[in-house]
Amino acid sequence: MAQVTLKVAERKLDSKGTLRALRRERKIPAVLYGKNIENKYLAVDEMEFLKAIKGHGESVLMDLILGNEKHTVIIKEIQRDLLNNVINHIDFYKVSMTDKVEVDVPILLKGEPEGVKMGGVLQHQLDELTIEALPQDIPEHIEVDISHLKIGDVLTVKEIILSDKITVLDDPEEIVVAVLAPAVEEEEGAGAAEGEPEVIAKGKEKKQEE
Repeated sequence: MAQVTLKVAERKLDSKGTLRALRRERKIPAVLYGKNIENKYLAVDEMEFLKAIKGHGESVLMDLILGNEKHTVIIKEIQRDLLNNVINHIDFYKVSMTDKVEVDVPILLKGEPEGVKMGGVLQHQLDELTIEALPQDIPEHIEVDISHLKIGDVLTVKEIILSDKITVLDDPEEIVVAVLAPAVEEEEGAGAAEGEPEVIAKGKEKKQEE
């Protein structure tokens, strides 16, 4: 996992006025919490934060510089306003480099499945894995090669090979991706078959009239 540095400032507890003022200054409200530390309420410069995670994503180890203090953290949650494309809040979790932590790591698919080349449809069912590891052993993403998958094949959690320093907490049988068979179009002759009973019925009516 990459490690970056980010300067932050302490802020007062939330109020509507305080939050509006922060947003006018392009600052993001945040909280720092963890074992053996009191919650600290922070203000994070939006541009500096985006610069820090650029190229790494949310799976990054951070040294938060708060005055004379330094806190090593992971990003536990980012709350976003998708409509306005802004970050509303960040949760930072203080970690110890000697204690394992539980995090979600994105799955990055590599290659085009053989089955897709033959007309199959790729179904991506699991976007991330929940793992437990020491902070320095947490990967930024988990790369999975799916180029060998044929139509009808599935890839499950247990088939993803990771370092023995990492424990996967998801169900081993959970499907990550599947290659489905292409949809079969209805045969043209089906319509004609459906019309046959109607022809027979008309014939019966004619015979009765005679």
